[in-house]
Amino acid sequence: MKLLLEEGFDLGPTESPILPIYVRDNDKTFLVTKHLQSSGVFVNPVVSPAVPSDSSLLRFSLMATHTFAQIDEAVEKITKAFKDVGVELHVKEKI
Repeated sequence: MKLLLEEGFDLGPTESPILPIYVRDNDKTFLVTKHLQSSGVFVNPVVSPAVPSDSSLLRFSLMATHTFAQIDEAVEKITKAFKDVGVELHVKEKI
């Protein structure tokens, strides 16, 4: 979770191993999902009517069997997919 927050992803309030990564656009949610599945990262898209279209998101599931290297690689691929599709990230300044 920390890596995703440092990259500027909108996760909302969560304490689950299934992390919501907000895209907030139905079409971009599907495009990011397609990019990630093509690069070997499985996520579930959640779009309207399940949620309002401005609340669309990816469900990114982590398990205890994922290695730190796998998580790092997935975060890199998610970051690239968001940038490729034009989803704005909000990187917070480090103090």
